[in-house]
Amino acid sequence: MDGGATKTLVRVEDSQGNLLGEGKSGPSNVRLSVEMTWESILSALGEAFRQAHLSLDRDSYNFYVGCGLAGTQVPEARDRFLNTPHPFAQLIVESDGYTSCLGAHNGNDGTVIAIGTGVTAYKIEGESRCKVSGWGFPQGDEGSGAWLGLEAIRLTFQWQDGRISPSPLLEDIFRHFDSDLMQLSIWANQARSAQFAQIAPFVVNGVAKDDPLALNLIQKAAGEVDKIGAALARKSCNPLPCSLLGGMAPFLEPWLSEKLRSRLVPPQFDSVRGALILIRRTLVNG
Repeated sequence: MDGGATKTLVRVEDSQGNLLGEGKSGPSNVRLSVEMTWESILSALGEAFRQAHLSLDRDSYNFYVGCGLAGTQVPEARDRFLNTPHPFAQLIVESDGYTSCLGAHNGNDGTVIAIGTGVTAYKIEGESRCKVSGWGFPQGDEGSGAWLGLEAIRLTFQWQDGRISPSPLLEDIFRHFDSDLMQLSIWANQARSAQFAQIAPFVVNGVAKDDPLALNLIQKAAGEVDKIGAALARKSCNPLPCSLLGGMAPFLEPWLSEKLRSRLVPPQFDSVRGALILIRRTLVNG
């Protein structure tokens, strides 16, 4: 299972590695809601099981589960998730950054920077592993889709105050809220990371139109990702390949430093494969 701020993916395989079914559902971030996380997981699992003609109450099967979940950096939330009664023979939970790194390098040493709604970076080097960023929004996640959206909304308010000049980017965002400042204010004070990330495409479109404000924002985001890449390199004993993951990665990659871009390699597999590697290794190691 792979769970993040916007979606949950489940893949079911048998002990020989044969694919039996796949499922997809809503968000699963244990920091935000353990209950919603379980609802999303069971919904996606139900879809996968229907494809596989399986059910959780079949006594003739044992189900071993590896999870890569957002929000596990909060120990209390992680413990609440693990302590929720479940029908599995074994449940192993790691961060989605860790399973993403396992999948991207097919279980070998390497690093990943996942840039989507949030930003999580991870390094696996032998028995050593570490995380950079991924501290949650708004206190972290610099360079992410949510961060870009928040920065753009802040600038929109500044424009409406008369503190900065107008730009096509800000005008497009304001029109999205029916050019109604009160509507924008109410939305901004209630929005979570996933909602702010929905503003990031306005920035991407502005970059395509050479809007100076949008270009400045995308360059600032790339600069934050460069800092993450440099931190990963300092924490590594040897030069390690790095894979960029997440929906925002293709838009930021052209703006990254040459130093980071020289280490980039395409990911081999996804976080769901990483979660499968995690549970298989756990079983093999007893």
